[in-house]
Amino acid sequence: MTTSPRRRASLTRQAAVAAIAGLALAGCGADPAPSTAPAVPMPAEPAAPSAETIQWTDSVCGALVPVAEGLADPPEFDITAPDAARTAYLSYLAQAQSAADRALESVAAAGAPPVEDGGEIAAEVREDITELRDDLADARTQLEQTRGDDPAAIGRSVVAAGNLIGALGNHAKALSALDGEPRLDAAFSQAAACEQLRNVETPWR
Repeated sequence: MTTSPRRRASLTRQAAVAAIAGLALAGCGADPAPSTAPAVPMPAEPAAPSAETIQWTDSVCGALVPVAEGLADPPEFDITAPDAARTAYLSYLAQAQSAADRALESVAAAGAPPVEDGGEIAAEVREDITELRDDLADARTQLEQTRGDDPAAIGRSVVAAGNLIGALGNHAKALSALDGEPRLDAAFSQAAACEQLRNVETPWR
């Protein structure tokens, strides 16, 4: 399992504190002796994110907020009115798909963040949004192929779409390229739109 830079820094810091404490305890009640142990360097604190990095991260989160908000309120399925339920879910999926399309355009226009391998991060974000959009389109197509007078078939499609949207929650809630990416972690914490994205109440939470 790969250990994140933040985790490695934390472990190094803990090891340094333990080494210093051990040396202090060993010297209690005895004459001090010259130590030949090399000093343990403390790791440098990570640099604060630049204004440009925060701006990029904020713009990407801002593009994702409408997607998350659109998915946050699925319609109720009324088995006594299957055709109306089908229409409501088709509208819901179409709107979410359109929001994902707009998000993809916004993220593409934002370019890459000014961090190491920023182009790869931006490509990963675009790939995640593309997958989300395509999965929404698949769910919509599946529901479009059902008959309005067949409540069982509509129910199965709605359940399948609901399961799909639940699985997509990880994409909409926090893309791995933003939340948990060490090079963007501080910017993600400071960007106002990212805070808004975290606060969207979604069905998969």
